[in-house]
Amino acid sequence: MHLENEKIQQNQKTSYAGKRVFISGGSQGLGRAIALQLARDGAHVCVAARGLDALEQTVTEMKQAAGGRNTVLIARNVDVTDPAAVELVAADAVSALGGLDLLICNQGFAHTGPVQELPVNDFKQLIEVNYLGHAYLCRAFAPHFMQQKGGTIVMVSSVLGYLSTYGYAAYSASKWAIVGFAEGLRQELGLYGVQVKVIYPGTIDTPGLAQENADKPKVVWEIESNNAFNVLRSADEVARRLLIAARGRRFENPIGWDGWFSFLASRHLPWLVRMLNQGDLRKAIKKHTLP
Repeated sequence: MHLENEKIQQNQKTSYAGKRVFISGGSQGLGRAIALQLARDGAHVCVAARGLDALEQTVTEMKQAAGGRNTVLIARNVDVTDPAAVELVAADAVSALGGLDLLICNQGFAHTGPVQELPVNDFKQLIEVNYLGHAYLCRAFAPHFMQQKGGTIVMVSSVLGYLSTYGYAAYSASKWAIVGFAEGLRQELGLYGVQVKVIYPGTIDTPGLAQENADKPKVVWEIESNNAFNVLRSADEVARRLLIAARGRRFENPIGWDGWFSFLASRHLPWLVRMLNQGDLRKAIKKHTLP
């Protein structure tokens, strides 16, 4: 009986039934996986992204996952790099959902390669989508959270938001920016009872990863394939861990044992992390000539 009560209490603690959630980058990959888990849990969900077909498919899948529950499951088409459009979709989502309890800023992509080889526009797009998109979303929803004096904002950064490796300089900069922004926002909104959290996922098996891998330099491939701490996880697993973290107390949330190892090592033994990364790079260069 005691164990049964414990299980009920745990389910109540992690349940999102009745919660109102907005997810950017919600049409595929991690965002879609989060949306489906929330729908199964009985949450009201608005997914947002570019591309109506994928959004409509996600809504159909959410309704199936909800199993006939009377919940609001909707999608909105938005370009997060357009601050005016973000303001409009934020107001629309809050109205449609009847408020908001959880904002998940999830959109992002990666371009890899040596700095001198990446097109200038890649640097711009990475900052606009990965960082500014998060900032615009938080800015648009902040007044609502402040007014209701509560809520949670989760921003998806990356393992490469606290360390970096060959070929990821431009991408890492956009993910580090999220962390700096979240650190300041945490203090600002904390005065109103709003929680801000950062998630540090590693490699996730998503369509975005497949697109990234299509033109990934051989040296980068070699480094990643021989790194024992580069664990490939499913979007469903990361979504589950993210939703648990969103209910927790920690501001920074690595994913999995490998994430925690690299996170703690980066904080307390940065020289060791750099030495290991340099060793991986030397091994990769022996197999593949640099451009």
